[in-house]
Formats: sequence, structure tokens, C-alpha cells
Amino acid sequence: MRLYRLSMSVVACLCLAITLWAQNTYFGPTEPIPGSPHLIRVQILIRDSDVPSGLQMKSVTFNGTSIPLKPRDVSGYRGQASFQLPPGKYSLKWVVERDKRAWPRTLNREEEVILDPRDLWIQISIEGDTATIS
Repeated sequence: MRLYRLSMSVVACLCLAITLWAQNTYFGPTEPIPGSPHLIRVQILIRDSDVPSGLQMKSVTFNGTSIPLKPRDVSGYRGQASFQLPPGKYSLKWVVERDKRAWPRTLNREEEVILDPRDLWIQISIEGDTATIS
């Protein structure tokens, strides 16, 4: 019985340690890009709406550069793009197409992305008509 109590306390400590580790883990870059400490990595992930008859990406443009879109896969993934840019303000524009019964059929969206000099890496996730910058 004593061994059982000891093993249960060990398991509880391990669970606590794993929980704390998972909450405080950062997997992004910890130092600037090699060669140019003034550039910031920007990654853009593009997905259609989760609903099959929902919003579909028609085009995505970041800082005047068009991002090629792939055909939709099962999870709605349409593509991604990566850039290395100096700090500043950049324009993100995308056009989504709605269901045939909805009007207006296409929606134009625009977001201003601000890259701070303290940033090392920015991820932009576009899903339907919303963009999340983290």
C-alpha cells in the first residue's frame, strides 16, 4: 500500500510538471534572422471557412504581392506564404466569395499589419472573413 501511495504522488507531480511546461513553452524564434537583425519573419496561413457552403477565398494580397491559392482540401487549407520584412506598416487584402444565395456575392476585406522592431516573428491566420495576427 505504501508503494501505491508513493507512485500516485509521483504521477501527480509529473502531471503538474507537464502542465506547467506546456503552459510556458514558446516554440517560436528566440533571436533575429541570421544575417539581418532588422528583418521580421511574417508567415501567412490561409483557410476557407470550416462550413462547406461557407466563405471561400478568392484572392489574398500582402504588401502588393499576390499569394497563390491551392484548391481547398478536406480541412479548408488553401495555402501559405512567408516573408522577411523590416518593421513598418503593411497592407493585407483578401477577397472572399459567399454562398450563391447571399448578396453581395464577394466581400473585400483589408487589414493593416504593423511590424514592431521588437517582433521576431508574426503569424497571420486568415480564415473566411477574419484575420488573426499573433
